[in-house]
Amino acid sequence: MADLKLYYYPISFYSKKALLALFEKEAKFREQIVVIMKGEQNEPWYMKVTPKGTVPALEVPGTVLTDSEDIVNYLDKQLDTGIQLIPSPETKIGQDVDKWRKQFNDLNIEVITNGILFYQELSETGIKLPSFLKKSLDSAKESMRNERKTLQEKADKYPEHRKDFLAKISIHDQRMAKLENKEVVKQYLNELDTLFDQIESRLAETRKEQGVADSWLVGSRFTMADINLVVLLDRLSFLGMEERYFTPSNRPLTYDFFVRMDKRKSVQQLRKNIKRLWKIILGRMLKKAIPVVVGVLGVVAGIFYWRGVAQG
Repeated sequence: MADLKLYYYPISFYSKKALLALFEKEAKFREQIVVIMKGEQNEPWYMKVTPKGTVPALEVPGTVLTDSEDIVNYLDKQLDTGIQLIPSPETKIGQDVDKWRKQFNDLNIEVITNGILFYQELSETGIKLPSFLKKSLDSAKESMRNERKTLQEKADKYPEHRKDFLAKISIHDQRMAKLENKEVVKQYLNELDTLFDQIESRLAETRKEQGVADSWLVGSRFTMADINLVVLLDRLSFLGMEERYFTPSNRPLTYDFFVRMDKRKSVQQLRKNIKRLWKIILGRMLKKAIPVVVGVLGVVAGIFYWRGVAQG
């Protein structure tokens, strides 16, 4: 089996996609956490791993893959574990998986996520953060707005990576232009309604074709299309959006998928991984704190927790 090393942040949307694929493939891999709360994604050592300065990144023999879709394509093709997540495109199920992957990949998850942060009234039941972290949300918005200044300082400090930091500034500016417009955020949320109508219809169609109640999105097999849906449902649940997109009354089959996904071994592994690593990260932040500053650090932790969620 190839020597693999995954650079990731445990609560990142795209990191979760790569992790689930690795767990589903039962792959062995080394790991390194890129601590976004410390700005490690913008440090020279990580910019050498990937000039994009994003997570996840998978180090494989001869190269580094920096797009979650490229990562899962590699894993499915190169790791022969008897488990296939991406069926042949020459088959109907393979074509269906490809179609759904493209639809999920076209979502602007950063604007959806940050849009709920900027306009918390859009959340149906409230963002699922511990109460002591919720007061950090407004500060997190300012932190995002100030990201441009941080990136510019990095561009000036590290001229060898200047081009890469300027590219990140451009992406930041485009994202902020959308976030500052509430109507744009609402448009993305409305488009999700259409997508979830399609998901519900597809689940009904698949259930009818398979003749069983525990089928997945495009068939009886759990595929990469399902991993994409798992990660999306997980994010929307965190944002307090279940009431809008998947409940037993409005989209019962999608809700059933949501319930069943938590029983899957790979998802349980993901939960344990996040819990374990998040404790380690918070422990590092609070290790040397004296009681007087623990409250302040709690707010700071909240800010960077959100930034970790929001940056993919």
